[in-house]
Amino acid sequence: MIDLFHAYHNVIDLCLLNSVLAFGCFLLLGVNLFSLATGGLMAVGAYLSIWLTMQQGWSFAPALAAAVAAASLAAFGLGSLVLRLRGDYFTMATLAFTEVIRIIALNWDSATGGALGVFGIPKLTETWQLVLLLALVIYLVWAVRRSAIGERMRAVAADELAVSTAGHDVARFKLALFTASGAIAGLGGGLAAHLNMFVAPGDFGFLRSVDTVIAPVLGGAWNIAGPVIGATILTVLPEALRFSAQMREILIGVAMLGAVLFLPAGLVSLPTVWRRRVAS
Repeated sequence: MIDLFHAYHNVIDLCLLNSVLAFGCFLLLGVNLFSLATGGLMAVGAYLSIWLTMQQGWSFAPALAAAVAAASLAAFGLGSLVLRLRGDYFTMATLAFTEVIRIIALNWDSATGGALGVFGIPKLTETWQLVLLLALVIYLVWAVRRSAIGERMRAVAADELAVSTAGHDVARFKLALFTASGAIAGLGGGLAAHLNMFVAPGDFGFLRSVDTVIAPVLGGAWNIAGPVIGATILTVLPEALRFSAQMREILIGVAMLGAVLFLPAGLVSLPTVWRRRVAS
């Protein structure tokens, strides 16, 4: 078991990290918000934490706290502007934010290293930190979903107009969730930078944002285990398909399409579907 961990510890760390990031989008999907801002918010947290640890001599914990605060502030500002939009327009606006941040990082050579990225980042993210963090995030999201906030989330998802008519400030509620999601993304960015020991603007673009949305949908957008299952599949599957470099992306796409078509409730529903088929 120890030898297996050492052989695949990097994949395990990525599964844990991606699971944490998936919970940020999991919160937003609970109120029908499809956000592609994760990549940009991760970049804010990543580059700030790198600057603080490498240039200012900060220790890791305060640098992560600053990354969370900066990403939360960015999410609050972005949410204040784009949450008045609906549907595709909201998604396009969040994608535009991610692209703007990526382009800034690409051209701000003195702070971000430009297209070459930042090398030599100290490896400060450890597996035990990711395990504890994921456990904490799961507990907090579980507690929120079982509280009055969770009931309001389900009500907003079912009929936003009715909740608003009942006197609740839906806009402020969504902004709070969007800010919380931004905090998770900023934390994930700081952890990712000090896990991989290298970052480049391409690490925080469109594909990163899409992956964090696909993970909870693939695993199960209404089940607390969904983000972990989806993120693990999306992390492990590319590694398992390394034998076919040319067909790798196609096979991943086919696998995800099959899961969405035949398991609309996510992979977490697979045991239930299997039991029904056996019973019939």
